Amino acid sequence: MQDLLDFTTEIAEKAGEITLKYFGKKIDVESKADDSPVTVADRESEEYLRAEIEKRFPEDGILGEEFGEKAGTSGRRWIIDPIDGTKSFIRGVPLYGTMVAIEVDGKMKVGVIRFPGTRETLAAREGGGCTVNGERCAVSEISELTKATVLTTDMRDALVRLGEAPLLRFLRNTKVHRSWGDCYGYLLVATGRADLMFDPIMNLYDFAPLIPIVTEAGGRITDAQGKPPVHGGTVLATNGPLHHAAIELFKKD
Repeated sequence: MQDLLDFTTEIAEKAGEITLKYFGKKIDVESKADDSPVTVADRESEEYLRAEIEKRFPEDGILGEEFGEKAGTSGRRWIIDPIDGTKSFIRGVPLYGTMVAIEVDGKMKVGVIRFPGTRETLAAREGGGCTVNGERCAVSEISELTKATVLTTDMRDALVRLGEAPLLRFLRNTKVHRSWGDCYGYLLVATGRADLMFDPIMNLYDFAPLIPIVTEAGGRITDAQGKPPVHGGTVLATNGPLHHAAIELFKKD
């Protein structure tokens, strides 16, 4: 697993460098079928990642946001999001990341997120802890919601998808609310700089690396019912002590 983590870190960092060629510059932005944006940076970064993985591990499966799924025969699958936070990327905001996870027999074993704009690499493997730029990191020790810093990517999206009552409960029962969103918010949870992050709708490639990252940093990551987030939907990551109380806030009236 350590060799896989080292390789994943290397290619995620190089893929992140590809995005920097286009960051802060005027580039064409297209809309996909779900109305989410995509750029040449997304595609070029994923093409690089897929090529490197296929060259080193030709029997492995690959699932990427931009180019779909390639079936494998090894029992191992790589899950890629070349730019998580494309909306930030196209506006010149550096809080975006290149995400790569490794799934082995249905379980996320390795997760790496490279933040090219801030020069941070968040990396974890099962049983090996979580690091930022090679230094161990850990979640916060806040144990009361009333003292918690809560993040979500888009407050309006949370309102539309979760409903007014759950969102108001989060606002009323927690201390600080910010929208340092997309994968950067989960970096803040894993490093103890925030206590709770949720997103009302996520795909597998949005959260796959977060499972080993948050877990190995000492936190918890589930869906809104406290179950493993295997099918997407709402994803909640916390420092652990806040998790049960946070799940209660999602309940419908």
